[in-house]
Amino acid sequence: MLQRPKALGFASLLTLLAALHGARSADAASVSRRCRRACGDEIAACVGAGGHRRECRKSVLGRCKIDGVAVCQGQANIGGDPAAGGLGRHKKSTTTTTTTTTQPPITTTTITSATTTTLAGGGGSPATGLHYAPNHNFDSSGSYAPARAGFNLADLSGVSTLNALPSGVKGLVWLGLCNGADSTFINAVKPFVGNPKLFGFYLMDEPDPTGQWNPLCPAANLLAESDWIHANVPGAKTFIALMNFGSTKSPTYANTYNPGNSHIDLYGLDPYPCRSELGGCDYNRITVAVAAAEAAGIPVASLVPVYQAFGGGNWADDGGGYYLLPTASQEQQILATWAALVPTPVFDYAYSWGTQNSDQALESSTDLQAVFAAHNQ
Repeated sequence: MLQRPKALGFASLLTLLAALHGARSADAASVSRRCRRACGDEIAACVGAGGHRRECRKSVLGRCKIDGVAVCQGQANIGGDPAAGGLGRHKKSTTTTTTTTTQPPITTTTITSATTTTLAGGGGSPATGLHYAPNHNFDSSGSYAPARAGFNLADLSGVSTLNALPSGVKGLVWLGLCNGADSTFINAVKPFVGNPKLFGFYLMDEPDPTGQWNPLCPAANLLAESDWIHANVPGAKTFIALMNFGSTKSPTYANTYNPGNSHIDLYGLDPYPCRSELGGCDYNRITVAVAAAEAAGIPVASLVPVYQAFGGGNWADDGGGYYLLPTASQEQQILATWAALVPTPVFDYAYSWGTQNSDQALESSTDLQAVFAAHNQ
């Protein structure tokens, strides 16, 4: 009589599963190694085109693991236009395949939304008087271009530009330094001491405390910089835009930066909700980002909303698609969602006034300019 095979004992089953897992892990590690070796030039090209190293690395290596090393052997089109003018704040990852800047019709689908209250002034206006939209802030004549949509916190890096700002406009000075309060840092800050048009300093964009995705930026270095500014530039605020170490669906800012370990005043969050793979906008991604920041020790009073005001071009999102330029009604819902979560920010941040990577942005969208003009009143 034929005997049925005996059931595996629990220990044997665990051994088998461990062996299978080990084999798969070894295969995955082998693929990862091959991709890292093959894709160095493509990652460098992505960074050179204006992407952050972390996002470029994730995008390029992710594509390689799916489609094989051929995508990094002359068959992938990495890149896009380098940032043309402006200071290039808050870039996204660059796609690894050829994309088109022709954007399909944008639906107004709401995947999930937070409970919001629509207020006067363009869809949920937070109670703040300062509004920032970086990149291409000054036209060929030197005029502050975002003023026509009510923005009054300028993106700049020089004292002469700060001095030339029109009445009622203040400056957020870009530094991009994370070596502590060394001589380079002090020499960069000193010219702004006592300037009545100064609002504060943009210390870093998406600093990385691990050094895995961007150059290593220890919290202690930012603490030293922020402390020096607070001691020597009375009233000036310090600001960084945070890197999300999770995904937009499940974000985390744990073990990065907060007021306790960095003494930074303000922290920007950028959960851009409008994406091609969604066919619209998932406003709940804003809600979970704020919750994650609070869980990481950043109080709501220290948060700066970063509104999505760009789309198309060569930016890849983390869901396999690309960002969509919000419609006017979608932008109003973005503003209203943020207003319910962070009702009184010190300032708010629209990314972006200027285009960065063959995308569309506020400078070319009169519809969105009208939304922000109402909001910024």
